[in-house]
Amino acid sequence: MKRVNMLESLSDNIVIDKAKCTACGICVDKCILDNLRLNLSPCRQACPLGVNCQGYVQLIARGEEDKAMEILRETLPFPGILGRICSQPCEDSCHRRQTDGEAVAVRALKRYLADCFKDGEVALPQIEVDTGHKVAVVGSGPAGMMAAFDLRTRGHHVTVFEADEAPGGMLRWAIPDFRMPQSVLEQELDLLRRMGVDFRCGVALGKDRSLEELKQTHQAVVIAIGCPEYTRLNSEDENLPGVYYGLPFLREVRAGRRPAVGAKVVVIGGGNVAVDAAQTALRLGAAEVAMVCLESEEEVPAFRTAINGALAEGVKLECSWGSVKFLSSGGKLEGVSFQRCLKVFDECGQFEPVFDSCELKDLQADTVIVAIGQQRNTALLTQIGLSEELIAQVDQLTLQTADEKVFIAGDVASGPSSVVDAMAKGRQAAESVHRYLQGEHMRYGRRYAGPVETEFEIETDGNKSVPRAKIPEKLYAGNGDFKEIEEAFDTQTARKEASRCHSCGTPFGKYRTCWFCLPCEVECPNDALYVEIPYLLR
Repeated sequence: MKRVNMLESLSDNIVIDKAKCTACGICVDKCILDNLRLNLSPCRQACPLGVNCQGYVQLIARGEEDKAMEILRETLPFPGILGRICSQPCEDSCHRRQTDGEAVAVRALKRYLADCFKDGEVALPQIEVDTGHKVAVVGSGPAGMMAAFDLRTRGHHVTVFEADEAPGGMLRWAIPDFRMPQSVLEQELDLLRRMGVDFRCGVALGKDRSLEELKQTHQAVVIAIGCPEYTRLNSEDENLPGVYYGLPFLREVRAGRRPAVGAKVVVIGGGNVAVDAAQTALRLGAAEVAMVCLESEEEVPAFRTAINGALAEGVKLECSWGSVKFLSSGGKLEGVSFQRCLKVFDECGQFEPVFDSCELKDLQADTVIVAIGQQRNTALLTQIGLSEELIAQVDQLTLQTADEKVFIAGDVASGPSSVVDAMAKGRQAAESVHRYLQGEHMRYGRRYAGPVETEFEIETDGNKSVPRAKIPEKLYAGNGDFKEIEEAFDTQTARKEASRCHSCGTPFGKYRTCWFCLPCEVECPNDALYVEIPYLLR
């Protein structure tokens, strides 16, 4: 039986106009008596960055794109990137999936906003008073970018060290143009430059600078070098001409070079890198491309939208096959032999594939692209004093290492993850660095979710069942066509799609202890809250 506070049975005098509310939570923060709570929408709960998805979607529905972008940028400085390649956990949790089977297209609406304002210079965020502290961020991928942004807004001097000749990390070298044009990345990086973040490219940790040198010239160091190493099959004949690896293959293409691919290409792997490699091979002139993975069709780890796009372009998907053996003659690659994969994980959820050696599949191939995962650069990490054992001991809340001046962020801390998860780790590390530099408690209050409720009944009365808008796509034009696949919603479609939002989250008076002091009503930016009080008191 659920225990209810006696105060909750009293009359609630807080009135919310859901047609105006954006669930910003300002009223909750202003409540002097700790009476108000915010029902936190499922999409916002699922977002690693805590983006107020409900707020900006509601404002799009109302035709207020300017305000929608303001809300979006409060927690997400890089909407152009995540509007294209976010793993969209918000949509997985969207309540619309339960009511009519299809989530609101939150990611596409983010992309719509980013494209609405792509031709104008993004306004600089408010930067706090200069602290005089210097922070080094090693790595300029998603985690490094977010860490640099948050630390700079806190008033710290930030220098980003990047081993490559240009910043962006995997966002620059591993994401094909047809998924995210480089111009989008450049615009997001330009914001950091205009904020005063200093980029030092062509400077490799462990080669051009040591960790000790960075510690001597900076008050804190954030290691955000990701998982740049590709995983090998360790199969016989893996070094045959014509065998590539996913990340280096995509990097060559992104750098303007065209790796030679044959007529028949086999891509081994089921993740997003494998899908990107398969579609890239088509654009380099392959006549046939097959993508082969261990997982069943329901378990393929790549984004479903990406898989569907690849299938539409002609890529063939072969599921539940593995245990690779390369077929060759006279040192020339001729194909790949696979065994049926019966299961990928054991009873404990550990990666332990089981194969049936009696059921085989041979595929002809003159090019094979191996894209079975990424891993940390363990040699570099050990060289700078961060072995696998020490990384495993890193505080998971503060991301601080045994050396109090050194923090780690992104995939180097957690292993391969999504872009939005890496950005969230960058933000987490930045918060820790700021507290460390300011002499604040490193852990206090960080597990507190705030004055919010995460379990509540969602009202859907009056919400019509409207089919989800189809994200417009450009048809693949053949060899050499690297133009972006997805296109943005037009205004009418975006507003109609946004109107599907149930606007799940809403503030309410939990304890009914209102004393009619009215900061909640006065401070509401949308005039969405009204306090019912006796006439003579008002």
